[in-house]
Amino acid sequence: MPPIDRRRFVQSSLAASAAALAWRPTFASAGSLQKLRFAGIGVGGMGSTDVAEIASHADVEVAALCDIDMDRLNAMGEKFPKAARFTDWREMLATMGDKLDAVSITTPDHMHAPITMTAMDMGKHVYCQKPLTHAVNEGRAIALKAKQNPQLATQMGTQIASYDHKRQAMQLLSEDRICGTVTAIHGWTDRPVRYWAQGKMRPQGSDPIPNNVAWYNWLGVAESRPYIKKVYHPFAWRGFRDFGCGALGDMACHIIDTPLQAMDLLVPTEVVVECTDSTEDMFPTKETVRFTLKGNSYTGGKNIPFVWTDGGILPAPESIGLPKGFQIPQNTVAVVGDEATFLIPYQGSVVSQLFKGGKEVEFKKPTLADPGRNHWHHWVDGCFGKSKTQTDFVYAGTLCEMLSLGAFGSLYPSQKLVWDAASMQVTNNEQANRHVTRVYRDGWDVPMPTGV
Repeated sequence: MPPIDRRRFVQSSLAASAAALAWRPTFASAGSLQKLRFAGIGVGGMGSTDVAEIASHADVEVAALCDIDMDRLNAMGEKFPKAARFTDWREMLATMGDKLDAVSITTPDHMHAPITMTAMDMGKHVYCQKPLTHAVNEGRAIALKAKQNPQLATQMGTQIASYDHKRQAMQLLSEDRICGTVTAIHGWTDRPVRYWAQGKMRPQGSDPIPNNVAWYNWLGVAESRPYIKKVYHPFAWRGFRDFGCGALGDMACHIIDTPLQAMDLLVPTEVVVECTDSTEDMFPTKETVRFTLKGNSYTGGKNIPFVWTDGGILPAPESIGLPKGFQIPQNTVAVVGDEATFLIPYQGSVVSQLFKGGKEVEFKKPTLADPGRNHWHHWVDGCFGKSKTQTDFVYAGTLCEMLSLGAFGSLYPSQKLVWDAASMQVTNNEQANRHVTRVYRDGWDVPMPTGV
């Protein structure tokens, strides 16, 4: 399918702006939102789950669906036959701006911020898959936009954050200070091993674009490159710098979110990435990312290390306060304090564990007011003003700003990058600053809020 030309894009953008001015939510007689008219952008893979979960809320009406893959779009359309179908999200928002209250975004990472920013500019509630953003400046911009528009319900798609054991861990860290004064945080994952490729040079060659794939819409804001069968679409894109954020961006949102959000440790002062096979086109197959986080009352006012490893690299058990020989599970975060080490798993099938003096000890789990919370429904309730979303974009944008810093840090292996959050700049490596702000492909620019 041919790319949308600049004239059509400008016309669509103007129409979208007009639609934004005309848009009003559907209100019942009592003045409350009656039905959430919802559109799913990206409906394959995790997108099918997001749409199905959101649609399962009794107060949601699926009004539109959008995907660059017609096969996926039509398959989802059969489940929601009344929903309008689009292969270009810009045209969807331009033509249906007065018929939508909210959108979900489940696309490759590089398209999250542009779609999110456009939808929020139009007054839409937004649910966006993790990582919320692809570049540092996008994280800052989306967080600022969310602060400026508190009436919009926003939620990053870290559905695991709603698991009971994760919410209990947040309370134990933030209120009970179960580890004492925190001295370090360690997180790790087995990704990308067995899941997708990384550590390679840019693929060569091209294949004919399938009739069912709107390839130029898939590229979106990224620089143009030829379609190659099964190399990018539908899933292998995560390892490419133009489209994904590597294992750090993919899994850290799920794994280290609990302590960083609970204790508001979201401001890095420097980062060093250790890796051996990073390339200009792809992230490394495995890495150790050493952040220094600005301290606060939870750390006794001292800056602390946050060490992330992926590709299967695990810390030595005794180095993080665990018994020697302890079988460390993958996809886990360890919060190390002067009183204890708290081990919080990624999935709910493994329980959290507390260690003191190298030995496991029992601890009392807090009682939750709403056990078994549904992350998607919690966002829908937020759209109706019934709840405060758990992973709103103020938090999510700030977290992803830090992860984006670590992601491009792998282009400078073993080099310390000193980060000034106030000016949003690397202060000791001017060349590295070219990765802070993403430059969008011509015709795909999205206005960012002033102050970024």
